Amino acid sequence: MYQIGSISTPGTCTQGKLLQYVPGLDADQPIIPLPGRVVSQCGVPSILTEVDSGLYLFVAGQADHPSSPFCAPWPLSPLCLHYRAQSAAWDLIRLPDRVDGIQRFVSGIPSAVAHDRTVLVYFNGGQLLEYQRISDSEWSVSAVPVPDVVVDANPVAAVAGGKVYVLAAPRGEGLLLCERELGIEEWRFRDLGAESAVHRFDGDPAVVEFAGKLHIFVSGAVIDPMTPMQEACELWDFQVKLNGTGVEACSLSAVAGFRQGALPVRVTGTPTAVVSHPTMQVFVRSGAGRLVEFRSADGERWESLPVSQDTVGGNAGAVVSDNAGSLVYATDRMGYLTEFRESQGAWQERRISRTSGEAERWPRAVACARQVRVFDLDVAV
Repeated sequence: MYQIGSISTPGTCTQGKLLQYVPGLDADQPIIPLPGRVVSQCGVPSILTEVDSGLYLFVAGQADHPSSPFCAPWPLSPLCLHYRAQSAAWDLIRLPDRVDGIQRFVSGIPSAVAHDRTVLVYFNGGQLLEYQRISDSEWSVSAVPVPDVVVDANPVAAVAGGKVYVLAAPRGEGLLLCERELGIEEWRFRDLGAESAVHRFDGDPAVVEFAGKLHIFVSGAVIDPMTPMQEACELWDFQVKLNGTGVEACSLSAVAGFRQGALPVRVTGTPTAVVSHPTMQVFVRSGAGRLVEFRSADGERWESLPVSQDTVGGNAGAVVSDNAGSLVYATDRMGYLTEFRESQGAWQERRISRTSGEAERWPRAVACARQVRVFDLDVAV
């Protein structure tokens, strides 16, 4: 998974060499590159775990593509890297790229979800593409028939209450919610932004299920058409009731209680959210670039506290570990991969990479077999 030069796909994410970190007790741990002979470059992965400690990584990337140089951003194909724990080997699976006889290239960051034996993956292919696993090596693909919208945005998916939900914020001008019953092909669509006071979005949403609701966290701003001034973004929580009775929107920046009497936090970029029972935690960059946490034990009352003392380079990735609670990973302003963990009510940080890189990266973490693995991009600068 090697590249020459920094490659950005349209409005979505950076391409680079995919690395795997396995943090341990010491800060400096070996970096294990994934096999580079078949995947020349890829973007930020979406990760699914298997019960036997295997992993699925879904990426938009290039694999042995004969007609395009390494430094070209196109064409990118939907790829799956399957890690088999028993053999400690990675297999490459090329997902189908033709819909109704037309070849579709993809970009950005996919989103994968699983329910029982059903595995669904969503890619941005200029329109929303849905992949469904038929067997270990066979997949089907279809287009989600979104009406009157070009979905040139990263999809974010979740399964809850017997339904699959897919969200996207095309051009930051709306918050599209697509939903359907599992096992039924008919989709329903809503623009959550149009149903609320929020009409500008920054980054992608983050989604978790908590206490019978789907919580959709996103950086958003209320735009007053009577003034040319653009409002700063706040962290918003769109609560979707799983029984289908409605959607509620709330600015967490406005209602969260602050431990040290600080002013409400303005935010930027894409949040990351985890549920560590009985607590829901959301991590996002403040307007000043520092990492902050919003925390709730019931989904209604919130508090906020600082995570990083200095600015971070890009969006963060969080994971719940069996033995360490919530862990958060982000790049610092120098481009070093950094781990944040809570100890005695305060967040502590340490570097886990030996070398720096492009600061605006987005690491992804997963807990697998009592071990945390972090996947990050090495982007040439």
